[in-house]
Amino acid sequence: MPAPGDSRLDVHMPHHAPWPAASALALLLAAAGVALDWTTWIELNVSIAFTVPLLFASAARNLRLLWGLTLGLIGATFVVYSHQVAPGAFSLHETFFIDRVMSSTTVLVIAVVLAGRIRLMSLLDAESRHLAAQNERLEAVNRELIHHKEEITRRNEELESRRLAAEEASGRKTRLLRSASHDIRTPVSAINLMAEVIRRTAENPLLAPKVPGLAQRLQANATSLAEMLSEVLDVSAFDSGHVELHPSEFGLHALMVEECNRLAPLAQAKDVRLAVERAEPEMRVRTDRAKLMRIVSNLVSNAIKFTEKGEVTMSATRSASGEVLLRVRDTGTGIAPEHLESIFREYQQAPGASAGTKEGWGLGLVICRRMAKLIGGNVTVESELGKGSVFTVTLPATAVVVPTGGPAVATPARESSPGRTPDDGHLGQAGA
Repeated sequence: MPAPGDSRLDVHMPHHAPWPAASALALLLAAAGVALDWTTWIELNVSIAFTVPLLFASAARNLRLLWGLTLGLIGATFVVYSHQVAPGAFSLHETFFIDRVMSSTTVLVIAVVLAGRIRLMSLLDAESRHLAAQNERLEAVNRELIHHKEEITRRNEELESRRLAAEEASGRKTRLLRSASHDIRTPVSAINLMAEVIRRTAENPLLAPKVPGLAQRLQANATSLAEMLSEVLDVSAFDSGHVELHPSEFGLHALMVEECNRLAPLAQAKDVRLAVERAEPEMRVRTDRAKLMRIVSNLVSNAIKFTEKGEVTMSATRSASGEVLLRVRDTGTGIAPEHLESIFREYQQAPGASAGTKEGWGLGLVICRRMAKLIGGNVTVESELGKGSVFTVTLPATAVVVPTGGPAVATPARESSPGRTPDDGHLGQAGA
């Protein structure tokens, strides 16, 4: 039985192959029968058994042999009779002659029946071969249809996957535009207002003392707008897959000091200490410096934003397996354990943050992790509510440039004295 759903035609036709040895047996039996009939007396009508060789001729599926034996055996029947009958005893009504006629008639009838059987079997075999060939053609068509069906299914799945991806991208763009409609409008409006106030101040000398404060607020809003636009460009680049790596060799301590200097005004405005711990010996890595700097900048900015008092420190060490661990530690509000992974999702911000810290679209940490994975690393976080957080940027051991003399594990040496220069390993900021 064909399986359910299988369109193949299952043909079961009777097929009796010819018996090659039957022809020889038919001839042998015919000769033996004629010889036996010749040597016996007339009362013993052996010609009655002449139908047996015909059965073997039929088994051989040989019509010529069948009719040849039939005619030969009928002729032999009367030749033997003429040899055995007494001289002058022949008569059409003679008993033994009538027996011979009846035997010959029986042989002829059996031959006709067997010839019909041979023709019927030939027709059945031809029909069976025709059906088998038709079945093969149907199976070939069925296989082709199954192949087309699988191809259509595969293409439908591919189209569905693309449709879902397009819907997801459209949803992300919708969320981005919804956030942008509010968040970009706010700093732009503030910039316009500040510019208008500064213009009026220039016309009124009595308002001149307010210009520095207004300029500072104008700069802060412009910086916020620039950061938002940078996030949009980063997300667009990741979604389009057009992100290129430009690896170079550089020192980690110099990179952290550079970021510390750049973000010093932000820390001073909040009276937060911003420090860099020097690692001994100095570590040099080979990776994309601009992307690593962007990661560090984002993490440090977030740390300052969520730290009301205390300090933000940066350090770089190596794990036992040789990986680079660049840590940004703060003494800010901290993050609840159940939210440690959700902050790395798009448009998610740390729950419980004050209104003043809820700026941006919640893309910064997402971009950090994606950039870190792009350069072969990762970004993880450890935090405790009320005590602060530690964000760790992990770089693969292959990124480390091993100096002459063999690898060494970097050990941070913290300089805690305020007012030291960046090269001394510590930056003392406002409130240090």
